[in-house]
Formats: sequence, structure tokens, C-alpha cells
Amino acid sequence: MSPPLRAALALVRGWTYLYTAGMAPALRDARRAEIESDLWEFHEDTRRRGYPPSAIGAHMLLRLVLGTPADLFWRAEHARFPSRIVQDALWVTAVASVAFVWWLASTLQALEPPEGMRRGGIDVMRLVYPFQRITNVPSPPPTPYEFARLTTTRCLIVRLLPPPPPPQPASR
Repeated sequence: MSPPLRAALALVRGWTYLYTAGMAPALRDARRAEIESDLWEFHEDTRRRGYPPSAIGAHMLLRLVLGTPADLFWRAEHARFPSRIVQDALWVTAVASVAFVWWLASTLQALEPPEGMRRGGIDVMRLVYPFQRITNVPSPPPTPYEFARLTTTRCLIVRLLPPPPPPQPASR
């Protein structure tokens, strides 16, 4: 086994022992065995395909670096925290989220479109502050009043339409 491959294996095993330290023994040992099995299978597969040991070691180091976030998420998934800590963390997250949305809304409100850009499209402030009255939207046409009377032989439907709008004065 080449020194680069030996070093890569030692780094991966060391990282595995580091991020699984302090966990329940059964869970910790299962994760370490899973990583050890993955290392063995990867080494044997690439060796059979004819890759040099230095390339195998480099690939293992790359997998270590790229897999570190997944390892940390795995650790966080299996960590046991007191419920008070979880509750406090949720409240802090909620307050921070509300503060961020408020800051973002006030920042967007202060922005002006660049010079020469026509004002139009989606008005973000109407999405952020939906309770402000929107005045430039035409009202929909009135809906007809509909009454129905069902008899034993047929259905009678009567529609009462609203009166037509008054005529507009002719413009000169």
C-alpha cells in the first residue's frame, strides 16, 4: 500500500472517529463499520479496475472533503439534546427569521428602480404588505343573481341580471 493511500485511509478513519465520538456505542460502532466497509469496497473496486494507489488515495481525500457536510448532518440528526435547548433554538430561529423578513421588506421598500427603467411588473411591496388597498385593479363585472325552483317534471331557472351601466357622455 502506497504512503498517499495509507495517509488518505488514516485521515478518513480519523475523521470518522472524531465525528462519532461521544455517541451511543451501538450507533457509533455501526457508523464506523459502515464507513470501514465503504472504504474497503471502494479500494477493492478501484484496485480491480487498475487505478494506481495514489489516484485511489486522492479520490478518497476528495470524498472525505465533499462528504464532510453529510457527516455533520448525520451527527446532528442522531444527537440527543434536552428539549429546553431545542425549544430555545426554535424560538431564536423564529425571531431571527421575522427580523430578517422585516429588514428585507424595509430594504426593498427603500430601493428605487434604476434610471431609465420603466416601473412595472410585480410590485414586491404589495406582496410584502398585502393589507394595503390596491386601487388600480378594475372591479369584476357584477355576477347575475340566480334562483332555481325544482318541480317534479322540470327545473325552472330565473336569472336576474343587474341593470346595464349608464351611457357615457360623448367626448368631442
